Amino acid sequence: MLPSSRAVIGDFTVTDLPRTLVDIAHDYPLEVSVPMISEARRIRGISETDLLNHMSTRRRGCRAARQAVLLSDPRHESQGESLCAVKFHRFAITEMVPQVTVRDHAGNFIGRCDFRHEELPLIVEFHGLGKYYLNENGPDSASKDNHTRHMRLSNAGFTVFNLVWADLFRRDMFVAIKRHITESRA
Repeated sequence: MLPSSRAVIGDFTVTDLPRTLVDIAHDYPLEVSVPMISEARRIRGISETDLLNHMSTRRRGCRAARQAVLLSDPRHESQGESLCAVKFHRFAITEMVPQVTVRDHAGNFIGRCDFRHEELPLIVEFHGLGKYYLNENGPDSASKDNHTRHMRLSNAGFTVFNLVWADLFRRDMFVAIKRHITESRA
C-alpha cells in the first residue's frame, strides 16, 4: 500500500477512502460498489480520476473495478438511483443522464428528473420512501406533488417509467425500458 493511501482514525492506520472504495470495487459486484462510490463522490467530493489512480491493473477484478468507477456518479442522489445506473448497464440501456432539469416546449420548468434519455422523450424515476416520509409537509403532500409533476411530464410528451425498490431486483421494468427505446428508434 502506498503511504499516500493511508489515513489515521483514532489510533489506527487504515486505508484512505479512495483506496477503500477501489478495494471494494475490485472485490464486490457493481450492485454493492457503485452506490458506495457514488455516495462518496457526492458527499466527499472524491473524483473519478482519484479513484482510477488508486486502481491496480494487475489485480483480480480490475475490469469490474474500473466499470464501477465509471458507472458511479455524484449526481446519483440515492443508493436506488445508483442501482438504476447499474441495471441500465446490465441491460445495455445507454444514454440515460442523471438529475436533469426538464422544461416544456415553451421553456417552462416542469421538474427535475432522476434520469432522462439524451435523445428520446424518456424519463425514469426512482421512488424511494424518503421522498414521501421525510417531506416536511408529509407523505400526502409529497405524493400529490409527485403526481402533478408526472402529469406535467406526460402532457409535455414524455414517457415516464416509475421504479420502486422491488423493480431494481426484477427484469420486467428494465426490459420494458429497453423495448421502449428500441421501438422509439425504429
